[in-house]
Amino acid sequence: MVLSRYLTKLNIVFAMQLILVALAVLDVLPREAFLFSAGIFVLFALFEPIEETVFLIARSIPILVALPITDTFDSLNMWRLIVLIIFLKWFFTSQLTDFFENIKTIFAKISRPPEMIAFAWGKWRIEFLAALLFLISVFSIIKADDLEIAIKRIIYFVNLGALFFVVRSIISKENIKRLALNVLISGIIVVAVGIIQLITSYLIYIDNFAEFWALQFNQTLYGAAWANIAINANTWFAYYYDTIHLRMFASFPDTHSFPLYLLMIICFAITLVISEKRKQFRYALYFFIALASAGLILSGTRGIWASIVFPIMFLIYLLWKKYADKNLLAYATIPLIFFIALLPFSYIVFGSTQFKLKESVYKQGVLKERIKSIIDTSETSNHGRIFIWKETLKSIAQNPLLGVGIGNFPTILKQNPTATKAGSSAHNLYLNTFAELGVFGFIVFMMLIYEILKSAWKLFAGNQQLFERFFGLNAAIYLIWILWYSMTDVAIYDERAFLLLMILLGAIFAIRNYVNSSGLNQSGRA
Repeated sequence: MVLSRYLTKLNIVFAMQLILVALAVLDVLPREAFLFSAGIFVLFALFEPIEETVFLIARSIPILVALPITDTFDSLNMWRLIVLIIFLKWFFTSQLTDFFENIKTIFAKISRPPEMIAFAWGKWRIEFLAALLFLISVFSIIKADDLEIAIKRIIYFVNLGALFFVVRSIISKENIKRLALNVLISGIIVVAVGIIQLITSYLIYIDNFAEFWALQFNQTLYGAAWANIAINANTWFAYYYDTIHLRMFASFPDTHSFPLYLLMIICFAITLVISEKRKQFRYALYFFIALASAGLILSGTRGIWASIVFPIMFLIYLLWKKYADKNLLAYATIPLIFFIALLPFSYIVFGSTQFKLKESVYKQGVLKERIKSIIDTSETSNHGRIFIWKETLKSIAQNPLLGVGIGNFPTILKQNPTATKAGSSAHNLYLNTFAELGVFGFIVFMMLIYEILKSAWKLFAGNQQLFERFFGLNAAIYLIWILWYSMTDVAIYDERAFLLLMILLGAIFAIRNYVNSSGLNQSGRA
């Protein structure tokens, strides 16, 4: 009886994929085994309820791998197929009739364009903005030096964005906790890989470390192109004086998307705490959040360290305005407290000798130097960012309307457009958007961000239900953290981080829609 409870199709397919990935990484099985597991995923998506497939995606993001279709085409990730299938399934089984009815309604107002726009804006605000951003992206192709890269970039975002609409449609008050638990599983995988990675940094030489994680791990999961990028242009190490230290990246290709993923994982994990009655499981959640917070620190991503100021300011504002009782805010601050408390203790790692290197007399200052470098404009990374920002602003002034074309930012730096895959960007999400899409694309993009934050706020401030209210509060906290970090990077565009972002945003809008339809208090203040 107990065994049958766990031997569900969802668990079996997930376990199969996890085992295959582990065996392939250890070189026991060839990557071609992923073609078999992808076929099983496809069958699951076709014949199981959409809700179950969303849960499978949520827990499997770190192990959704690139498929070795041919020797020269081995980077197509299986999530693309699964998301496309469930979107089409969702649309044709539950949305098609409504779609045609809505089209009729819109065309009935076509003789009055202002009224038609106002109607669409009021009824489908997110869809309206998403469609507008899509059209602007298409028009930006006119300015693109590389048409193929631009088209691929549009397809990429459309494919990812489709998951949002599916999640928004199927998540409800009844299954939001189950979604959070499945997201938590993916976080456990990522943190576990990060711990293994940290341990190996003390056991092997740096060349062997880089070779394994780039040419074995990355190539197995993401294909040859990513492996080459990882071995030649990785961000995995912090260099100070004559020391080299690991910047944890776990199963991710870089050290920037990894902490963003952890922030969203922590958002779901801390939300589960508020409703968990089992003391042991609640303590386990706290322990996991502490480990995830340590992962944020050990990624060495200074933008993550610095941008914690803004969620703290947000919580102080809530306390000052008395938007929530102190107990609720106290729960929300637990991950932030873990982060701040563990930062000094990370000296144990940053101050230790890794990769079998010789003891350094300067090792004592590594953590201090890393923190000081946040505001040091002469530091190599910061100096490079400032140069890129200046070049981006020049490009914006020269191409204010349509930008340089979506996906074509590298041309601003006189690089090949394919350098986008290797991380060539404005190192600022907002400047990057402005530079590629022009002023209208930037405005629509910022309107989308506003609608997202507004939805999280309304879920928190206008909800009487504790779990939903706490979820809205945490969503606002971690979105603020991510958005401020994005002043220094565009890592949120990594496919793994973006997949989880679509799940998080879909859940926010789904629960908010549920609250609205239930007629709960929407006055704004608790």
